[in-house]
Amino acid sequence: MRTIKIKKNTNGDSRVATKVPTIDEFIRANHAHTREVEEMMSCISAKIAIRGASHDYTKRTEPHKSQFYRDLSNTIEGKMKFEEGEWVKHHYTAERHHLTRHCPEDVNLIDVLEMICDCVCAGIARSGEVRPLTLDSDILQKAVTNTAKLCEGMVILED
Repeated sequence: MRTIKIKKNTNGDSRVATKVPTIDEFIRANHAHTREVEEMMSCISAKIAIRGASHDYTKRTEPHKSQFYRDLSNTIEGKMKFEEGEWVKHHYTAERHHLTRHCPEDVNLIDVLEMICDCVCAGIARSGEVRPLTLDSDILQKAVTNTAKLCEGMVILED
């Protein structure tokens, strides 16, 4: 995981400043903060891109690809209900974005974004509409907390 080096600097925040900074100190503090946030968001963006590229990998790799196709075919032919198939149970636990069916303990906002993107893309492509999306507030709060921990884990504070 890439680390972001952040220098200790109280010149941009009235809650922790020990003295009134000069205008130049204030400007430098603001610029440093903006660069640090940009770098962290770039790291998060890279994680989102990786997640997008690996989305639904259980439909593309064996043995799960064959299981998916068999369950899909059997469902279309009326031989079974898709939710009772072998593949879908594995898919819900293996892939992190099915938050209403199986929410990982370390759920984060990347998982939430993947769920939203999945539902929108699948809905529009398959039926022309997006079904209403809901997510339990406890899951969303846990995702916010875990994302903050993820971001904090990227940071190294320098004096």
